[in-house]
Amino acid sequence: MRNSFKLIIGALMFMLAALRPDFASFIPLWIKAGGAGILLVLGLYQLWKEREWRG
Repeated sequence: MRNSFKLIIGALMFMLAALRPDFASFIPLWIKAGGAGILLVLGLYQLWKEREWRG
């Protein structure tokens, strides 16, 4: 599995975990969702770059 897919899957798993109320309850939900969103964008960018490099 390529690193971009690992990053995308990790971001989605983090987003699902962040929606649980008992997961790091001292951090606001919008910060957890924003962090997962940033990871997702980085994964999609990395996927795009990998496809570009392969030609």
